[in-house]
Amino acid sequence: MEMDVGRSMANALSQAIRFLSRQPRDWKVTACRASVDKLLYQMVFPYLSVYIALLGATGTQLGVVNSVGMGAGAVLGLASAAATNRIGTKRVYVVGVALVGLSYLVTGLANSWTIALMGTMIWWCGSTVASHSCGIVCGSSLLNKDRATAMGCCESLAQGVMGLTGPVIGAILVTRFGGVSTQGIRPLFLIASALSIASLVLISTQLSQTQYVTVEKANLRAGLKPLSLLGERPDLWRFVAVSCLANLPTGMVLPFTQVFASEMKMADQYVLGAMVTAFAVVGLLLGVPLGRLADRFGRKRILYALAPLFWVSNLLLVWSSRPVFLILAGVFQGTVSMTLVVTQAMAFELVPSSRVSDWLAVLRFFRMLVGAALAFVSGLIWDHFGPEYVFLLAAVIDAAIRIPLLAGLPETLDASA
Repeated sequence: MEMDVGRSMANALSQAIRFLSRQPRDWKVTACRASVDKLLYQMVFPYLSVYIALLGATGTQLGVVNSVGMGAGAVLGLASAAATNRIGTKRVYVVGVALVGLSYLVTGLANSWTIALMGTMIWWCGSTVASHSCGIVCGSSLLNKDRATAMGCCESLAQGVMGLTGPVIGAILVTRFGGVSTQGIRPLFLIASALSIASLVLISTQLSQTQYVTVEKANLRAGLKPLSLLGERPDLWRFVAVSCLANLPTGMVLPFTQVFASEMKMADQYVLGAMVTAFAVVGLLLGVPLGRLADRFGRKRILYALAPLFWVSNLLLVWSSRPVFLILAGVFQGTVSMTLVVTQAMAFELVPSSRVSDWLAVLRFFRMLVGAALAFVSGLIWDHFGPEYVFLLAAVIDAAIRIPLLAGLPETLDASA
C-alpha cells in the first residue's frame, strides 16, 4: 500500500516536472514576478482598508478611494493596449511594475486619506498595466490544453505559497511596530516599496524581447481601438458582463472585508492576517487541481461549482463573530481567485491570438469601470444602510445575474483560438 502511494506521488511529481519544463520561459518569468507581487500585496492587504480608515476615511470615502483608483485603471488599461502596440510588451510591463512600487511608497508616506487615495490610484494603474502585459504573455504563449493548468500553477505559487507567507510576515511586522494603528501599519508599505525592486529587476533582465503583438505606430486615438472589437463581435458582450461580475468581489467585497471584521466583529491583527492566509490556502491547495479539471471537463462546470462557496463566505462573515467562522469565511472567499483564473482562461479562447491584447484591454476597461461603480455604491450602502448589506448584495448579484449569464455562453475548452 505504501509502495503504491509512493509510486503515485513519484508519478505525479514526474508529470508536473514534464508539464512545467515544456512551458515557455517568458511564462515562467512572469509567474515568478506574479509571486513576488502577491507576496508584497498579501503582506499589506489585511491592513490596507483599516489603514485608510485610520487616516480618517468614512465608508463612503473608502468606497471613493477604490472607485477613483479603479476608474483611473480602466482608462489606463485601454492606453496600455495602445502603448503595447507601439513600444512592445516588455517596456509596458516594466512601467506597470515600477508604478506598483511607487504606489506603496506614496501610501506609506501618506498623512491623510486623500494622499492614500493617490497611492491607491497609482496602484490600480500600475497593477492594470502589469496585469495586461502578464495576460498577453499567458494568452499568446500557452496552449489551450495547458492554459488553465498553467494558470492554476501560477495561482498556487502566487496566491498560495506567497499568499500564505505574506499575511504572516505582515502580522509579525504590525505587532513589532505597535499593533493595528497608523504607525504600526505604515512600515509595511515602505518595506513593500523597497522589495518591489525585485520584481522590476526580474522583468527588466529576464523577460525576452518577444513581440507578442504587432508593433505599429499608434496615437491617442489608438487607445479606443480595442473597443471596436465589440462592434465586430457583438456576441462578446455577454462574456464582458460575466467577466465584470466575476470581478465584482474586487471592488465590492474585498476592500471592505477587513474593515468589517475589525470594526464590526472586533477581529485583531492575528485574525485579520489569518483570514487572508485562509484565502491564500485555497489558491495553494486547489489552484492546480481545479485548473486541471477545467482543462479536462470544461470551464463552465468549474465556475458553477465555485459560485455557492462565494455566497457562503459572505453569509458567514455577516452572521458570525467567532474567529473560527471569520477565518472559514476567508477560506470560502478564496474561491474568488480561482473563479477569476478560470474565467480568464475562458476569455483567451474567445478571440484569435492576434486580438488578445485588444480583448484583454476591453475586458479590463469594463471590469474596472463596473468595479469602480460598485465600490462607490458599496461605500454608500455601508454608511447609509449598514455594512452587512454590502456582502449580502454581492451574493445576490452573483447568484441572480452572473450565473444566468454564464449559462448562456458556449463552453470554450475545445475552441481554436
